[in-house]
Amino acid sequence: MKKNLVLLVAGTLVFLALVAYPARLLWGESALLFSATAAGLCLVPTVVTLAWAQAGGKGEPHQQVLAILAGTGLRMLFVIGGGMVLYLTVPTFGLQRFWLWVIVFYLFTLTLEMVLLTRHLGTKPVAVNRG
Repeated sequence: MKKNLVLLVAGTLVFLALVAYPARLLWGESALLFSATAAGLCLVPTVVTLAWAQAGGKGEPHQQVLAILAGTGLRMLFVIGGGMVLYLTVPTFGLQRFWLWVIVFYLFTLTLEMVLLTRHLGTKPVAVNRG
């Protein structure tokens, strides 16, 4: 469980480093601020939902589904709500470019979380009912 959380945080930080530096060279300091803020805004709820889904993964299948669905709602509420608060109250974030960074990091963290959650599924034998 801890390994996946470390991989999620490390993967997001590596992705941030890979995209933020070239973006800063192309679009200036605001790209660095927007990308780092978007990464943090998306990483926090993704860590929570990954931990929740993994804890629920040891229980009943319906608890796993509940954790994933509720985690998705939590993530969207946190990212969209936090992004809107910044967009509407902090003049620096009142640009549409900020939302592009939020979308990029939202999709990246969501994809990485799904990979980490499902990578072990292929190793278990699947029972087939042929009757």
